[in-house]
Amino acid sequence: MLLELVINFSILFTFVIFSYWLYESLEPYQDSFIELQPWIVGLVAGLTGLLLMGTAVHYQNDIISDGRFISILLSGLLGGPIAIALSSLIIGIFRIYVFGLSETSIFAGLNILVIGGVITFISIKKPITFRNIYFYFTYIVFQVCIVFYILSDTWTHGLQNVIQTALFYILSFYITLLVLKSIRNQFNRMRETEKMAETDYLTGLPNNRRFQQIIDDLLSNNVPFSLILIDIDSFKKVNKTYGHPVGDEILQQIGTQLKNYVKTIDAEAARISGEEFYIVCKDAPPAYGIHYANLIQSQIAKTPLVVSSGHVIPITVSIGICSYPDNGNTSKDLAFSADKAIMQAIERGSNQLVHFNQLNN
Repeated sequence: MLLELVINFSILFTFVIFSYWLYESLEPYQDSFIELQPWIVGLVAGLTGLLLMGTAVHYQNDIISDGRFISILLSGLLGGPIAIALSSLIIGIFRIYVFGLSETSIFAGLNILVIGGVITFISIKKPITFRNIYFYFTYIVFQVCIVFYILSDTWTHGLQNVIQTALFYILSFYITLLVLKSIRNQFNRMRETEKMAETDYLTGLPNNRRFQQIIDDLLSNNVPFSLILIDIDSFKKVNKTYGHPVGDEILQQIGTQLKNYVKTIDAEAARISGEEFYIVCKDAPPAYGIHYANLIQSQIAKTPLVVSSGHVIPITVSIGICSYPDNGNTSKDLAFSADKAIMQAIERGSNQLVHFNQLNN
């Protein structure tokens, strides 16, 4: 019996851990199959449950014990109520018919369907998380133990079945969940590290590396866009007059303004170096690029920045704009066009804006 329990746990552990690892690994691509995810998770959990029942421990009176309920419960963690409903339906029907139709198989199968239905209904209101999954597990163990006791031929066998099943469920659940949490934490640390490598530490905006990826994605998908290059006017003078800590505050506040602004349009902002920022406006022809740039330039100019020293510092920016595909077909060409445009804007004085097309004219 012990060997059978170990084999059953090993199957449960292997399928759950591999499925969860695959789930986390595919997280960046989940948007492409988000609608199918609950059904896929439910189907995998259901098939896992069938395999677990095929290697179950057999007790008296056609009672079997395995990790099928843990598979159902964990499916809710990854796929929500739909996954729970689908996996419990597959496993419940299988339990009723496959081992031979009997009073025990019907009762046990209906128990699976009832537990699946209850958890599905509750999880619609209270989605299963790593924090509350213990409450769902307690309910499952409690109901399964009651059913096992009722189906047992004698009270001594019933008590023995309940104790063995409860211990198996508790050990299997907590060991599996512990490893799942460890995997989740590892993936979270990896994502945090990747995010830090692509984020400007001062403003929280994407850095030049991440912004290059954004531009490359737009170019590869042939999405037209306008590229806005922003340079803070007389920033070296600000640093010299008020000190570099104040200069950092200015950069942070400008970064916040840009971050809030791009939320109102289909755009993304980044800090690429020093006092220079980029905004890429998707599906924006030159006229739209100029319009968006005018709005952000006006907003910055009319919003004096208050720093921690109490000084109120008026800030203006010079802006150079270029557009894809009008002014370049590669990121290098577009960066060159934006640089040429902003150089002309800076030569004209503070708070100026130039599109690369105006240079050609």
